[in-house]
Amino acid sequence: MAGALLLLCSASAFALAPTSDITLDLDAVQAAKVAAGSTADNSNPVSINVGGDTIATATVIGGLPYADGGSTAGFVNNYDAVCPFTGSTSKDVVYSYTPGSNQSVDIALCNSLYDTKVYVYQNAVGVLVGCNDDACGSDGWKSQLECLPLLAGNTYYIVVDGYGGESGNYELTVSECVPCIVDCPADGYSEGEPDCQNDTLDTVNGGCNSAPPVFTSIPCDSDGAGVTMCGTYGGFTYFGLGYRDTDWYEINLSAPAAISWCVTGEYDTLLGIIDGNAGCPVAAFYDYNTAAPCTQACVNANLPAGTWWFFVATLGFDAADVCGGNYNATLTGYNCPPVSVEAASWGSIKNLYK
Repeated sequence: MAGALLLLCSASAFALAPTSDITLDLDAVQAAKVAAGSTADNSNPVSINVGGDTIATATVIGGLPYADGGSTAGFVNNYDAVCPFTGSTSKDVVYSYTPGSNQSVDIALCNSLYDTKVYVYQNAVGVLVGCNDDACGSDGWKSQLECLPLLAGNTYYIVVDGYGGESGNYELTVSECVPCIVDCPADGYSEGEPDCQNDTLDTVNGGCNSAPPVFTSIPCDSDGAGVTMCGTYGGFTYFGLGYRDTDWYEINLSAPAAISWCVTGEYDTLLGIIDGNAGCPVAAFYDYNTAAPCTQACVNANLPAGTWWFFVATLGFDAADVCGGNYNATLTGYNCPPVSVEAASWGSIKNLYK
């Protein structure tokens, strides 16, 4: 799908709910990080293995699955990568891995005790093949790369870093990934948007993130089995900053209805329902949910008559979630109105066959 620019609104724009810490706006995420202050635990526990200080002294990962832990507090700041925030001065450590065959790997820092960042170089500094700042953990500010493709014979340097100068205790896991594949069912409707690309705006269904706002209409359900929309999504850059493709679908209810919006995607997915009656901009989801790769999640709601928008995007602003990932989104409860039948007498019917 064409890349959808995520509008950078005011600090409160696109908050999911008053108590939610997941936001749709990069500026809001960064503001929340600054407001929260440092939560790092800078103690330095004893560890048999600990990442190397530089690429030249990287700790070698001999095979998968692999797990290690330690602290970055005793090291120095050697490297940085943009995904999507810049200017980090955090201390970092390095691991290296050389796969014997082509494979995809999951790299996670989800159980770490500070605001982490992880990125991967191929063979040399500057050849960036994966980078993530916020994807997991109790606050959503820990880092994870999922199904990162690696090529046999190349050496990959995994850098355990932090956001905004933070350092502390980390737990690193590296494991082989079995890619998630989501296929469109035979009766599915295509989203009708090309895959997103860097430096490209969404002119198809970027919703309130496009100017002017644009939506994909969901057809009504003629048999009560639900209507499935097949789309693609992912992350991209827009003039150097990281964004995600956001897809917005629209229905117009003529009467109240019990609606279900269920999504299965190839990436960690954010899905939600948005009240469209007041138009753009919008401040919050009516309701939302998240889904792991190849796992269905739903949002169910009794909606009054009016305009309603249904949202799908990757959960994080993750460069590893490349554009072109597939998802299926099924809407049930949006039933077609009954077909009127013209009254006729038995005599008039018999006359049709004379």
